[in-house]
Amino acid sequence: MTNEWKTRTTTSAPIGASVLRYMVAVWTVGLASAATLVMSPLMQPGVSPLFLLAVMISAWRGGLGAGLLATALSTLASAFVFIPPAYSLRIERSDVLQLVVFAFAAIVIGTLSAARKQAEEEREALLRREQAARREAEQANAVKDEFIAAASHELRTPLTTIKALTRVLLRQQPSETERREYLEDIASECDRQIDLVHNLLDLSRIKAGGIQIKLQAVDAGDVVRACEKIERVEAEGHNHQLEIEIAPDVPLVSADHSALRRALCTIIENAIKYTPDGGRITLRAYSNDARVVFEVEDTGRGIRAEDLPHIFDKFYRGRAATDDANTASADEQEVPGIGLGLHLARALVEGMNGTIEVSSRTGQGSTFSVRLPVWEQEAHANDQDAASTPPAQTFSQAAGG
Repeated sequence: MTNEWKTRTTTSAPIGASVLRYMVAVWTVGLASAATLVMSPLMQPGVSPLFLLAVMISAWRGGLGAGLLATALSTLASAFVFIPPAYSLRIERSDVLQLVVFAFAAIVIGTLSAARKQAEEEREALLRREQAARREAEQANAVKDEFIAAASHELRTPLTTIKALTRVLLRQQPSETERREYLEDIASECDRQIDLVHNLLDLSRIKAGGIQIKLQAVDAGDVVRACEKIERVEAEGHNHQLEIEIAPDVPLVSADHSALRRALCTIIENAIKYTPDGGRITLRAYSNDARVVFEVEDTGRGIRAEDLPHIFDKFYRGRAATDDANTASADEQEVPGIGLGLHLARALVEGMNGTIEVSSRTGQGSTFSVRLPVWEQEAHANDQDAASTPPAQTFSQAAGG
Protein backbone atom coordinates (compact mmCIF):
# COMPACT_ATOMS: atom_id res chain seq x y z
CA MET A 1 0.00 0.00 0.00
CA THR A 2 2.84 2.37 0.86
CA ASN A 3 4.70 1.69 -2.39
CA GLU A 4 1.50 2.27 -4.40
CA TRP A 5 0.96 5.59 -2.64
CA LYS A 6 4.55 6.63 -3.35
CA THR A 7 4.13 5.72 -7.03
CA ARG A 8 0.94 7.73 -7.30
CA THR A 9 2.53 10.70 -5.55
CA THR A 10 5.59 10.62 -7.80
CA THR A 11 3.45 10.32 -10.94
CA SER A 12 0.97 12.99 -9.95
CA ALA A 13 3.60 15.59 -9.02
CA PRO A 14 4.71 16.37 -12.63
CA ILE A 15 1.05 16.35 -13.76
CA GLY A 16 0.12 18.87 -11.05
CA ALA A 17 3.05 21.10 -11.99
CA SER A 18 2.04 20.98 -15.67
CA VAL A 19 -1.58 21.91 -14.88
CA LEU A 20 -0.43 24.76 -12.65
CA ARG A 21 1.84 26.05 -15.42
CA TYR A 22 -1.07 26.32 -17.85
CA MET A 23 -3.41 27.71 -15.21
CA VAL A 24 -1.07 30.71 -15.06
CA ALA A 25 -2.15 31.53 -18.63
CA VAL A 26 -5.83 31.34 -17.68
CA TRP A 27 -5.36 33.54 -14.61
CA THR A 28 -3.30 36.21 -16.34
CA VAL A 29 -5.65 36.43 -19.34
CA GLY A 30 -8.60 36.60 -16.96
CA LEU A 31 -7.00 39.45 -15.01
CA ALA A 32 -6.14 41.24 -18.26
CA SER A 33 -9.76 40.88 -19.40
CA ALA A 34 -11.13 42.18 -16.11
CA ALA A 35 -8.75 45.14 -16.11
CA THR A 36 -9.63 45.93 -19.72
CA LEU A 37 -13.35 45.87 -18.92
CA VAL A 38 -12.81 48.29 -16.04
CA MET A 39 -10.79 50.66 -18.22
CA SER A 40 -12.85 50.19 -21.40
CA PRO A 41 -14.51 53.62 -21.15
CA LEU A 42 -11.05 55.15 -21.37
CA MET A 43 -9.74 52.92 -24.18
CA GLN A 44 -10.40 52.55 -27.88
CA PRO A 45 -12.17 49.32 -28.95
CA GLY A 46 -9.69 46.67 -30.04
CA VAL A 47 -6.93 44.48 -28.59
CA SER A 48 -5.82 45.72 -25.20
CA PRO A 49 -2.05 46.01 -24.53
CA LEU A 50 -2.74 44.30 -21.22
CA PHE A 51 -3.09 41.03 -23.13
CA LEU A 52 0.51 41.35 -24.31
CA LEU A 53 1.53 41.67 -20.68
CA ALA A 54 -0.53 38.57 -19.89
CA VAL A 55 1.24 36.64 -22.65
CA MET A 56 4.66 37.72 -21.36
CA ILE A 57 3.86 36.73 -17.79
CA SER A 58 2.44 33.38 -18.90
CA ALA A 59 5.49 32.57 -21.02
CA TRP A 60 7.83 33.68 -18.24
CA ARG A 61 6.16 31.61 -15.54
CA GLY A 62 4.89 28.67 -17.55
CA GLY A 63 7.08 28.39 -20.61
CA LEU A 64 6.32 28.57 -24.30
CA GLY A 65 3.25 26.32 -24.07
CA ALA A 66 1.63 28.57 -21.48
CA GLY A 67 2.53 31.62 -23.58
CA LEU A 68 0.86 30.15 -26.66
CA LEU A 69 -2.23 29.28 -24.62
CA ALA A 70 -2.35 32.85 -23.32
CA THR A 71 -2.05 34.12 -26.92
CA ALA A 72 -5.00 31.98 -28.03
CA LEU A 73 -7.13 32.98 -25.03
CA SER A 74 -6.26 36.66 -25.50
CA THR A 75 -7.19 36.52 -29.19
CA LEU A 76 -10.55 34.88 -28.42
CA ALA A 77 -11.29 37.31 -25.57
CA SER A 78 -10.46 40.31 -27.77
CA ALA A 79 -12.56 39.05 -30.68
CA PHE A 80 -15.53 38.10 -28.47
CA VAL A 81 -15.65 41.00 -26.01
CA PHE A 82 -13.54 43.95 -27.02
CA ILE A 83 -13.80 44.11 -30.82
CA PRO A 84 -17.22 45.30 -32.06
CA PRO A 85 -19.75 43.83 -32.33
CA ALA A 86 -19.30 42.84 -28.66
CA TYR A 87 -20.01 39.32 -27.47
CA SER A 88 -19.76 37.94 -30.94
CA LEU A 89 -16.99 36.15 -32.76
CA ARG A 90 -17.87 37.94 -35.96
CA ILE A 91 -14.87 40.02 -36.96
CA GLU A 92 -14.72 42.77 -39.50
CA ARG A 93 -12.00 42.67 -42.12
CA SER A 94 -10.47 45.77 -40.65
CA ASP A 95 -9.98 44.00 -37.34
CA VAL A 96 -8.38 40.84 -38.77
CA LEU A 97 -5.03 42.53 -39.35
CA GLN A 98 -5.06 43.86 -35.81
CA LEU A 99 -5.60 40.36 -34.41
CA VAL A 100 -2.90 38.87 -36.68
CA VAL A 101 -0.40 41.54 -35.59
CA PHE A 102 -1.31 40.92 -31.95
CA ALA A 103 -0.97 37.14 -32.27
CA PHE A 104 2.40 37.45 -34.03
CA ALA A 105 3.70 39.90 -31.43
CA ALA A 106 2.42 37.72 -28.61
CA ILE A 107 4.10 34.61 -30.05
CA VAL A 108 7.42 36.43 -30.50
CA ILE A 109 7.31 37.93 -27.01
CA GLY A 110 6.27 34.61 -25.47
CA THR A 111 9.04 32.76 -27.30
CA LEU A 112 11.67 35.26 -26.18
CA SER A 113 10.43 35.18 -22.59
CA ALA A 114 10.43 31.37 -22.55
CA ALA A 115 13.91 31.28 -24.09
CA ARG A 116 15.18 33.70 -21.48
CA LYS A 117 13.68 31.63 -18.69
CA GLN A 118 15.21 28.45 -20.13
CA ALA A 119 18.60 30.15 -20.42
CA GLU A 120 18.42 31.21 -16.77
CA GLU A 121 17.46 27.69 -15.70
CA GLU A 122 20.39 26.25 -17.68
CA ARG A 123 22.71 28.80 -16.11
CA GLU A 124 21.49 27.87 -12.63
CA ALA A 125 21.92 24.17 -13.43
CA LEU A 126 25.44 24.85 -14.70
CA LEU A 127 26.21 26.80 -11.55
CA ARG A 128 24.95 23.94 -9.39
CA ARG A 129 27.10 21.45 -11.31
CA GLU A 130 30.11 23.72 -10.95
CA GLN A 131 29.53 24.02 -7.21
CA ALA A 132 29.11 20.25 -6.91
CA ALA A 133 32.32 19.69 -8.90
CA ARG A 134 34.13 22.16 -6.66
CA ARG A 135 32.92 20.36 -3.54
CA GLU A 136 34.02 17.02 -4.98
CA ALA A 137 37.43 18.46 -5.86
CA GLU A 138 37.83 19.88 -2.36
CA GLN A 139 36.80 16.57 -0.86
CA ALA A 140 39.21 14.70 -3.14
CA ASN A 141 42.04 17.03 -2.08
CA ALA A 142 41.17 16.50 1.56
CA VAL A 143 41.15 12.72 1.08
CA LYS A 144 44.47 12.92 -0.77
CA ASP A 145 46.08 14.96 2.00
CA GLU A 146 44.73 12.61 4.65
CA PHE A 147 45.92 9.62 2.64
CA ILE A 148 49.44 11.00 2.26
CA ALA A 149 49.66 11.81 5.97
CA ALA A 150 48.36 8.40 7.01
CA ALA A 151 50.54 6.53 4.51
CA SER A 152 53.61 8.42 5.74
CA HIS A 153 52.74 7.47 9.31
CA GLU A 154 52.22 3.83 8.40
CA LEU A 155 55.56 3.73 6.61
CA ARG A 156 57.43 5.55 9.37
CA THR A 157 56.25 3.35 12.26
CA PRO A 158 57.87 0.07 11.10
CA LEU A 159 61.06 1.93 10.15
CA THR A 160 61.26 3.43 13.63
CA THR A 161 60.94 -0.02 15.22
CA ILE A 162 63.53 -1.52 12.89
CA LYS A 163 65.95 1.31 13.58
CA ALA A 164 65.52 1.04 17.37
CA LEU A 165 66.01 -2.74 17.44
CA THR A 166 69.02 -2.51 15.10
CA ARG A 167 70.71 0.00 17.43
CA VAL A 168 70.05 -2.30 20.36
CA LEU A 169 71.77 -5.14 18.51
CA LEU A 170 74.71 -2.92 17.58
CA ARG A 171 75.27 -1.17 20.93
CA GLN A 172 74.43 -3.91 23.39
CA GLN A 173 75.42 -7.52 23.81
CA PRO A 174 72.06 -9.31 24.01
CA SER A 175 71.83 -13.00 24.71
CA GLU A 176 71.30 -15.40 21.86
CA THR A 177 67.62 -15.71 22.76
CA GLU A 178 67.12 -11.95 22.88
CA ARG A 179 69.10 -11.51 19.70
CA ARG A 180 66.87 -14.01 17.92
CA GLU A 181 63.72 -12.30 19.21
CA TYR A 182 64.97 -8.90 18.03
CA LEU A 183 65.76 -10.27 14.59
CA GLU A 184 62.33 -11.89 14.36
CA ASP A 185 60.74 -8.58 15.32
CA ILE A 186 62.78 -6.80 12.65
CA ALA A 187 61.72 -9.39 10.08
CA SER A 188 58.08 -8.98 11.11
CA GLU A 189 58.25 -5.20 10.77
CA CYS A 190 59.87 -5.60 7.35
CA ASP A 191 56.99 -7.88 6.31
CA ARG A 192 54.48 -5.28 7.51
CA GLN A 193 56.18 -2.57 5.51
CA ILE A 194 56.40 -4.76 2.42
CA ASP A 195 52.69 -5.55 2.73
CA LEU A 196 51.86 -1.84 2.93
CA VAL A 197 53.91 -1.11 -0.17
CA HIS A 198 52.24 -4.00 -1.97
CA ASN A 199 48.83 -2.63 -0.98
CA LEU A 200 49.69 0.74 -2.46
CA LEU A 201 50.96 -0.91 -5.64
CA ASP A 202 47.87 -3.12 -5.84
CA LEU A 203 45.64 -0.05 -5.67
CA SER A 204 47.37 1.27 -8.78
CA ARG A 205 47.16 -2.14 -10.47
CA ILE A 206 43.41 -2.37 -9.80
CA LYS A 207 42.92 1.03 -11.44
CA ALA A 208 45.16 -0.01 -14.34
CA GLY A 209 43.25 -3.19 -15.04
CA GLY A 210 44.06 -6.03 -12.69
CA ILE A 211 46.28 -8.02 -10.36
CA GLN A 212 47.83 -11.35 -11.24
CA ILE A 213 46.88 -14.09 -8.78
CA LYS A 214 48.70 -17.45 -8.99
CA LEU A 215 46.61 -20.21 -7.46
CA GLN A 216 48.41 -23.10 -5.84
CA ALA A 217 48.03 -25.56 -3.00
CA VAL A 218 48.54 -23.63 0.23
CA ASP A 219 48.75 -24.96 3.79
CA ALA A 220 46.17 -22.96 5.76
CA GLY A 221 48.03 -23.58 9.01
CA ASP A 222 51.27 -22.18 7.62
CA VAL A 223 49.54 -18.96 6.56
CA VAL A 224 47.84 -18.52 9.94
CA ARG A 225 51.10 -19.12 11.82
CA ALA A 226 52.94 -16.67 9.55
CA CYS A 227 50.31 -14.01 10.20
CA GLU A 228 50.53 -14.62 13.95
CA LYS A 229 54.30 -14.18 13.85
CA ILE A 230 54.05 -10.97 11.81
CA GLU A 231 51.39 -9.36 13.99
CA ARG A 232 52.57 -10.63 17.38
CA VAL A 233 54.77 -7.59 18.12
CA GLU A 234 51.98 -5.14 17.33
CA ALA A 235 49.50 -7.14 19.41
CA GLU A 236 51.88 -7.25 22.39
CA GLY A 237 52.27 -3.50 22.13
CA HIS A 238 48.55 -3.23 22.94
CA ASN A 239 48.60 -6.04 25.52
CA HIS A 240 46.36 -8.13 23.28
CA GLN A 241 46.13 -11.91 23.47
CA LEU A 242 46.75 -13.18 19.94
CA GLU A 243 45.57 -16.78 19.73
CA ILE A 244 45.41 -19.26 16.84
CA GLU A 245 43.08 -22.24 16.43
CA ILE A 246 43.83 -24.55 13.49
CA ALA A 247 41.62 -27.57 12.93
CA PRO A 248 43.66 -30.79 12.63
CA ASP A 249 41.85 -31.89 9.46
CA VAL A 250 41.91 -28.59 7.54
CA PRO A 251 42.73 -29.39 3.89
CA LEU A 252 44.98 -27.54 1.49
CA VAL A 253 43.42 -24.36 0.15
CA SER A 254 43.46 -23.06 -3.41
CA ALA A 255 45.08 -19.66 -2.99
CA ASP A 256 48.03 -17.41 -3.61
CA HIS A 257 50.20 -17.72 -0.49
CA SER A 258 51.42 -14.12 -0.49
CA ALA A 259 48.02 -12.63 -1.34
CA LEU A 260 46.26 -14.69 1.34
CA ARG A 261 48.83 -13.76 3.98
CA ARG A 262 48.50 -10.08 3.13
CA ALA A 263 44.72 -10.21 3.22
CA LEU A 264 44.64 -11.94 6.61
CA CYS A 265 47.35 -9.71 8.09
CA THR A 266 45.39 -6.67 6.99
CA ILE A 267 42.30 -7.95 8.80
CA ILE A 268 44.34 -8.75 11.91
CA GLU A 269 45.94 -5.30 11.89
CA ASN A 270 42.47 -3.80 11.65
CA ALA A 271 41.36 -5.85 14.66
CA ILE A 272 44.41 -4.75 16.65
CA LYS A 273 43.77 -1.08 15.91
CA TYR A 274 40.09 -1.12 16.81
CA THR A 275 40.32 -3.32 19.90
CA PRO A 276 40.98 -1.52 23.21
CA ASP A 277 44.21 -2.50 24.96
CA GLY A 278 44.04 -5.81 26.75
CA GLY A 279 41.67 -7.45 24.28
CA ARG A 280 41.72 -10.84 22.65
CA ILE A 281 42.11 -11.63 18.94
CA THR A 282 41.61 -15.17 17.71
CA LEU A 283 42.68 -16.58 14.34
CA ARG A 284 40.93 -19.73 13.17
CA ALA A 285 41.23 -22.04 10.19
CA TYR A 286 38.80 -24.90 9.53
CA SER A 287 36.94 -26.55 6.65
CA ASN A 288 33.24 -26.23 5.90
CA ASP A 289 31.35 -27.41 2.77
CA ALA A 290 34.35 -27.79 0.42
CA ARG A 291 35.67 -24.45 1.64
CA VAL A 292 38.46 -23.48 3.98
CA VAL A 293 37.29 -20.79 6.39
CA PHE A 294 39.65 -18.28 7.98
CA GLU A 295 38.18 -16.25 10.84
CA VAL A 296 39.57 -13.23 12.67
CA GLU A 297 37.54 -12.60 15.79
CA ASP A 298 38.19 -9.73 18.18
CA THR A 299 36.72 -8.35 21.38
CA GLY A 300 36.89 -4.76 20.13
CA ARG A 301 34.37 -1.96 20.06
CA GLY A 302 32.55 -3.30 17.03
CA ILE A 303 31.29 -1.63 13.88
CA ARG A 304 28.24 0.58 13.60
CA ALA A 305 25.35 -0.82 11.58
CA GLU A 306 25.46 2.16 9.22
CA ASP A 307 29.19 1.57 8.60
CA LEU A 308 28.91 -2.15 7.76
CA PRO A 309 27.74 -1.67 4.13
CA HIS A 310 30.76 0.59 3.47
CA ILE A 311 33.44 -1.17 5.52
CA PHE A 312 35.20 -2.50 2.38
CA ASP A 313 35.00 0.78 0.46
CA LYS A 314 38.22 2.50 -0.58
CA PHE A 315 39.49 5.11 1.91
CA TYR A 316 36.45 4.52 4.14
CA ARG A 317 37.05 4.62 7.87
CA GLY A 318 34.06 4.01 10.12
CA ARG A 319 33.29 6.02 13.18
CA ALA A 320 33.91 4.76 16.66
CA ALA A 321 31.04 2.79 18.15
CA THR A 322 29.90 5.43 20.61
CA ASP A 323 26.85 7.61 20.86
CA ASP A 324 28.89 10.77 21.35
CA ALA A 325 29.63 12.29 17.93
CA ASN A 326 32.48 14.44 19.29
CA THR A 327 34.08 11.49 21.00
CA ALA A 328 33.69 9.42 17.83
CA SER A 329 35.46 12.01 15.75
CA ALA A 330 38.35 12.30 18.18
CA ASP A 331 38.62 8.55 18.60
CA GLU A 332 38.68 8.01 14.85
CA GLN A 333 41.58 10.42 14.47
CA GLU A 334 43.57 8.50 17.08
CA VAL A 335 43.42 5.23 15.14
CA PRO A 336 46.16 5.01 12.48
CA GLY A 337 45.40 3.81 8.98
CA ILE A 338 44.55 4.99 5.49
CA GLY A 339 41.21 3.25 4.96
CA LEU A 340 42.64 1.06 2.20
CA GLY A 341 43.44 -2.27 3.82
CA LEU A 342 40.00 -3.89 3.89
CA HIS A 343 39.25 -2.67 0.37
CA LEU A 344 42.35 -4.42 -0.96
CA ALA A 345 41.78 -7.45 1.27
CA ARG A 346 38.43 -8.04 -0.40
CA ALA A 347 39.98 -7.52 -3.84
CA LEU A 348 42.66 -10.12 -3.08
CA VAL A 349 40.17 -12.63 -1.64
CA GLU A 350 37.79 -12.27 -4.58
CA GLY A 351 40.75 -12.67 -6.93
CA MET A 352 41.29 -16.11 -5.37
CA ASN A 353 37.63 -17.08 -6.01
CA GLY A 354 36.81 -16.49 -2.37
CA THR A 355 34.42 -14.40 -0.34
CA ILE A 356 34.84 -12.15 2.67
CA GLU A 357 32.18 -10.98 5.09
CA VAL A 358 31.93 -9.41 8.52
CA SER A 359 29.55 -9.66 11.43
CA SER A 360 29.72 -7.24 14.31
CA ARG A 361 27.94 -5.94 17.39
CA THR A 362 28.88 -2.60 18.87
CA GLY A 363 30.70 -2.98 22.15
CA GLN A 364 31.17 -6.74 21.71
CA GLY A 365 33.57 -7.14 18.80
CA SER A 366 33.69 -8.21 15.17
CA THR A 367 34.34 -11.38 13.21
CA PHE A 368 35.75 -11.32 9.67
CA SER A 369 35.32 -14.55 7.71
CA VAL A 370 37.28 -15.44 4.57
CA ARG A 371 36.12 -18.49 2.60
CA LEU A 372 38.31 -20.03 -0.11
CA PRO A 373 37.92 -23.21 -2.19
CA VAL A 374 39.65 -26.41 -1.19
CA TRP A 375 42.55 -27.34 -3.46
CA GLU A 376 41.51 -29.97 -5.99
CA GLN A 377 44.52 -31.63 -7.51
CA GLU A 378 42.77 -33.08 -10.57
CA ALA A 379 41.11 -29.84 -11.57
CA HIS A 380 44.34 -27.89 -11.36
CA ALA A 381 46.22 -30.64 -13.15
CA ASN A 382 43.86 -30.21 -16.10
CA ASP A 383 44.51 -26.47 -16.03
CA GLN A 384 48.24 -27.07 -16.16
CA ASP A 385 47.84 -29.43 -19.11
CA ALA A 386 45.89 -26.75 -20.97
CA ALA A 387 48.49 -24.04 -20.43
CA SER A 388 52.25 -24.03 -20.03
CA THR A 389 52.17 -21.39 -17.32
CA PRO A 390 51.01 -22.00 -13.74
CA PRO A 391 47.27 -21.51 -13.17
CA ALA A 392 46.47 -17.87 -12.73
CA GLN A 393 43.52 -15.59 -12.69
CA THR A 394 43.46 -11.92 -13.53
CA PHE A 395 40.82 -9.80 -11.94
CA SER A 396 40.18 -6.08 -12.30
CA GLN A 397 37.17 -5.26 -10.17
CA ALA A 398 37.71 -2.38 -7.76
CA ALA A 399 35.98 -4.07 -4.85
CA GLY A 400 33.71 -1.84 -2.90
CA GLY A 401 34.81 1.22 -4.56
